[in-house]
Amino acid sequence: MNLDRTALQQRLREGFRTEARERLLVLADGLANWREGAADQHSIEPLFREVHSLKGAARAVGLSAIERICHAWESLLGAIRNGELQLTPERVDLCREALLAVQTLEADRALDRNQQRQLIEQLESASRGEVVEAREGVATSTPPAESNMVRVSTASLDALLFHGETLLQHKLDAVALAQRLREHTRGFELQRGRALSAGIQGWTQLREELETLPLAIRDLLKGLLDQLDWSQAQLDRLHFEAINLDKASRQLSAGLSQLSDSHAAEMLAVLLLPASNLVQGIPAMVQDLAVQSGKRIELQVRGTELQIDKRILDELRTPLTHLLRNAIDHGFESPSQREAHGKPPVGRLQIELNQESADRFQLSVRDDGRGIDIGQLKARALGAGLLSEEQAAQMSGTEAYKLIFASGLSTSAMITELSGRGLGMAIVQEAVERIGGHIEIQSSPGEGTSFQLHLPLSLSTFRAVIVRNAERTFAIPALAVERCLRLPPESIRTMENRPSLSWQGQVLPVWPLADVLGLDRLEPDSSELTLLLLQVRGERFVLLVDELLGDQEITIKSLGLQLRRVRNLLGATVLGDGRLVPILHPVDLYQSALSTNVSTLTRPDGGKADSKKAQRLLIAEDSFTSRGLLKAILEAAGYQVATANDGLEAWNALKQEPFDLLISDVEMPRMDGFTLTDRVRSDPNLARLPVVLVTALESAEDRARGLEAGANAYLVKSGFAQDSLLDAIRRLI
Repeated sequence: MNLDRTALQQRLREGFRTEARERLLVLADGLANWREGAADQHSIEPLFREVHSLKGAARAVGLSAIERICHAWESLLGAIRNGELQLTPERVDLCREALLAVQTLEADRALDRNQQRQLIEQLESASRGEVVEAREGVATSTPPAESNMVRVSTASLDALLFHGETLLQHKLDAVALAQRLREHTRGFELQRGRALSAGIQGWTQLREELETLPLAIRDLLKGLLDQLDWSQAQLDRLHFEAINLDKASRQLSAGLSQLSDSHAAEMLAVLLLPASNLVQGIPAMVQDLAVQSGKRIELQVRGTELQIDKRILDELRTPLTHLLRNAIDHGFESPSQREAHGKPPVGRLQIELNQESADRFQLSVRDDGRGIDIGQLKARALGAGLLSEEQAAQMSGTEAYKLIFASGLSTSAMITELSGRGLGMAIVQEAVERIGGHIEIQSSPGEGTSFQLHLPLSLSTFRAVIVRNAERTFAIPALAVERCLRLPPESIRTMENRPSLSWQGQVLPVWPLADVLGLDRLEPDSSELTLLLLQVRGERFVLLVDELLGDQEITIKSLGLQLRRVRNLLGATVLGDGRLVPILHPVDLYQSALSTNVSTLTRPDGGKADSKKAQRLLIAEDSFTSRGLLKAILEAAGYQVATANDGLEAWNALKQEPFDLLISDVEMPRMDGFTLTDRVRSDPNLARLPVVLVTALESAEDRARGLEAGANAYLVKSGFAQDSLLDAIRRLI
């Protein structure tokens, strides 16, 4: 589908008219105040800038007549501004005539071409200092038609949004207060009913028997009954007031709710703009960059009618510019190179916007260029020290694509005006994540590259998972939470001295959220662990929390200028019950987790080791040297150690004697370590025995297999350290 250039041009013209009317009003007011000799540098400078901006806007939308007039007019004002010319009555009248001509053209009214040419020649002559005779009957410029559009500063919009959030909180408070009053009234009615049913019969009987009582008791009891009558009247009055207050509070709550919802809807309507605002000026920029780089590019733009939050559009302008620059500089080949590869000489660059759901959309930037060279990308990363050769060899294509987001990494052979510094894609990723989005990359060698940005339609609200941890409540953006899990403690194993979870064929690190945030951690007292599986920048990891409270729509509140960027915090929100809850930043959480000290979770049986108990360990190892080394290390640490030459011998020993822990190699004759671990887990009497695998097998598949077999820890001999083994044993028993 080709770009509807007519419709695009029409939208650009409408935007120009809105801007031009405002600038022409400023010019009309400024010229109206000019008198001979009264204008100075201070008064001319603003008008010069308005004419200059008007010229640029006219050029962008193809209004060449207005552009030519403004160019000549700008030359005259520039000469006066620089002190090269004096402001004479003739030059003031000429400026007013230029204003009238631009107003006429802006309003789509006809202006004779000869008059346009004559006006431009006079402006140019006047700018050179030539005498221009006063024209007879110069019409007074009329102000342009009033527009129903006004410009509002972002600061004012932010203030309105803040007031709207405050109004929302008052609405929530009013709803909560109305509910409390309703409950109070119901309780009042219940207690009053009980008092009446229990007391009315007794009071009647007492009044009937008053005359039979002695005088002293009669007067005392009569006074008491009078007091009860007064109290009952007061109770009835309070009950009536409670009913009225309940009714008034519900009306107030309903009114505030309606006002808050209406205000939120109106603010959303103000903030929602068509996506065409995002791509204004993009076609011209693309063509300029293409010419500059010696390439031919056709730009196609689709989906610009989509309504998006203005704040999102503002944040996307810089990332979109970087993506387009990279596509032009890195992605597209020269026309001759394209023809040599059987491609048309003109490259195709596409920008497309699609709504994915009620609250999210996708921005795609595609090119049909050379694609991303994974080999070159890995080589650059190796040269920059971002990867080891082993990591580069094991890295998949999808993982390699993420290297382009590394700061300072560029595949460009040289630094140019367009790219080469390796900062653009890092800026893109940071900006997208800052507004709650993420990026996907697809590329085929020789066919092109596609960047897909998945983003929220509005910044006003988004969905979050609410959790409790260490007696504190936190919100985590639901976009980053892939799954919520409830698993038994024995699902968590230790791999290379780190708690890990085997999930869907992948070994994922597990961190307690309290450790990541530096909070006091409470040991779970339930038979299940509450885990959140998160994905950040393509990396999956697991957080252990105390309790999952649910998910809900929240409104994000900034932390203020003084706390513009706080590690691990994205902002804050106020829940319906009035609690102020921090919103955690998923990217920061992952980076903080990587820097935390290795922690441990509770033992699978939930128990604690008895330090006074003599602990017996069994080593299964077919190498005499390794077996002797392990035995010496463990005995020096105070453990009782038995050894077995292979897995089968170890299995027989486990069936005959009790042990507190098994340490096993993997590659052994007769029975390997995986099979031995699997047998231990299948035996009801040995199922809870901690198993540590110490092996030279270090591939991800072998590690996953070990954990799936049921090992509690997996230590690689190439990176083996005595402290790691002893620490793993201490944590397990």
